[in-house]
Amino acid sequence: MPGVPMFDGCRPYAQVPFQFSLHLQKLPGNELAHLEYLAVGEGDPRPGFLQALQASLGPEGSIVSYNSSFEISRMRELATQFPDHSAWINLALVRFENADLLQPFRSFAIYHPEQHGSASIKSVLPAFTDLGYDDLTIQEGGTASNQFLRLLKGLVPTEEISGLRQNLLNYCKRDTLAMVKLIEKLRSVLRDGLPLSTSVV
Repeated sequence: MPGVPMFDGCRPYAQVPFQFSLHLQKLPGNELAHLEYLAVGEGDPRPGFLQALQASLGPEGSIVSYNSSFEISRMRELATQFPDHSAWINLALVRFENADLLQPFRSFAIYHPEQHGSASIKSVLPAFTDLGYDDLTIQEGGTASNQFLRLLKGLVPTEEISGLRQNLLNYCKRDTLAMVKLIEKLRSVLRDGLPLSTSVV
């Protein structure tokens, strides 16, 4: 967000959640379900985001993220900004424990030369799978935030809004599908009997 906060309770340049993507899987090998949300309109996106996220997460199950410290920080901020939501947010935070997908790649417990020393999901995903970000119009989070800010400020021509919203949804969906693919890769390494301290070529 900009240096001058747009919404109550926000700091200058604060991270303001406005969309999410969830890929849900009850058991390994089960069919995936996909849920997503992208705020509509030019008002504060956080109330709608919270309502949709609470309804989508359900009451149980691990919440896997890539760099969970970032996600946890945003959720804690929301719990402070919207205390009516703090009870379920605090319950959800417990479900992040021991489910940070960044860890095996940041520690180089598993490594591919095509990562070029980076543990960013943008580097890890194409190194280990046939999926990447190059086919997307929006390819990283900074661009997504800037484009949504254009929507908030009413700077997007009417005829372009639908396409931009779809590009935002596509990017967010790729991030969570990326995690599904990387979990599958880690499981295959373990099935093959390789220790999680190995280089994969």
